[in-house]
Amino acid sequence: FGSGGLAPEDWIVALSPDEPDVQIDLSLSYKRLSKGNIIMGRKLQGKTMPKRQATRRALRAREPKLVENVKKAFFIKGPKSSQLVNTALKDMYMMKKPDAVMLNKKNKCRPFEDHTSLEFLSNQMDASLFTYGSISKKKGHALTLGRMFNHQLLDMIEVSVNVDDEFKSISDFSGERKKSVKYGSKPMFLFQGDHFDLSEDYKLLKSLILDYFRGDVVEKINLASLDRVIVCTATQDRVYFRHYAVQLRKSGTKIPNVALDEIGPRMNWEVRRMKSASEDVKKQAMKKPRKHKPGSKKNLKKDVLGSMGQLHMKGEDTSKMALRKFKALKRKKPSATDGAGEGEEGSKRQR
Repeated sequence: FGSGGLAPEDWIVALSPDEPDVQIDLSLSYKRLSKGNIIMGRKLQGKTMPKRQATRRALRAREPKLVENVKKAFFIKGPKSSQLVNTALKDMYMMKKPDAVMLNKKNKCRPFEDHTSLEFLSNQMDASLFTYGSISKKKGHALTLGRMFNHQLLDMIEVSVNVDDEFKSISDFSGERKKSVKYGSKPMFLFQGDHFDLSEDYKLLKSLILDYFRGDVVEKINLASLDRVIVCTATQDRVYFRHYAVQLRKSGTKIPNVALDEIGPRMNWEVRRMKSASEDVKKQAMKKPRKHKPGSKKNLKKDVLGSMGQLHMKGEDTSKMALRKFKALKRKKPSATDGAGEGEEGSKRQR
């Protein structure tokens, strides 16, 4: 069919000799193939806007927000892995569920050398967190925890897992309390040690752990739903990662006795290497929209009783207000005789 006044870059190719198996539906009318219309959507100011509402909602959900949703994570294996690394990845995946994706196949990617494949997977699955498991002769069993911003690598840290040979998975712990723990619930966090405030490596590790398991941002929470706690203890060269179930026992008073039962995984981490974000990228990632910043409120004061305000109103004209009318208050219309009589009386008074 003819171009119809379209530019060469807007032409639609119906059949390609290089790909004869490709079939294109040509049942569209010529008017629908006018300039600016394409099969997947409509061009508006250089952008392709999808026609389907479901696609628009999906794109709107990916837009940046002031209060973020729960971050999705994907777990990936390196070219070389071990049973211990696979078990550690599976345990982290169970703790992160349901906002997690587990990739079972091995991938030829090394985050600290080339992270383009991780950025591609992050864009495909709309995930901003990743965990990479691998094994090597020098570093042993290792996990790499990373974070994305706008589907570009922001920061990451690599830790050894089986330090001191104390690794235990969730399946190694038995108990009735473990069955009642909901792994999709919000956990409590306890970070012990001054290194989480002094060391840059430990600060990054703490921030990543909070991003992984913090859950939804809520204003109120039921205390009965706080059924687990993540405890991280930092020493000079170790980070002890523990996961406990909270058990409330009777005490004879309103305040119950709290007991902790370890449910796994139990891991001793040793920080190997890290890659932090630059100051410009970090500033851009933490930037908030200006319109959401709280502005100053005028004529508002706060005291012991609360906040009090002043209202400035214009003076009201009571003569125009719709009040209740009484017969005794009605004004009589002046007649001609009344006016003449009033004139004579006025002249006599002047005399």
